[in-house]
Amino acid sequence: MRIQTVIMIVLVSSLVGCHYYEEFRVMKGTADVKEEQAELMRAYRLCLQKYEGDPPKAREHCAPYTQSLREIDVRSSR
Repeated sequence: MRIQTVIMIVLVSSLVGCHYYEEFRVMKGTADVKEEQAELMRAYRLCLQKYEGDPPKAREHCAPYTQSLREIDVRSSR
């Protein structure tokens, strides 16, 4: 009887731990995506500043940043 009680307590506590671990993984993944977006936005702003006087070059050289930001936004909204 005592062993069954201990086993039940261990199982219940491990299930609770699994729930919190899953929640942590989701929050960590969200934070990673937000961090990547922030880094891309910084790089995009620097690119725009660099080509501020030449809009065609700015479009050409900074377009990959906007495309990456769109892709991240689409992936994170799923």
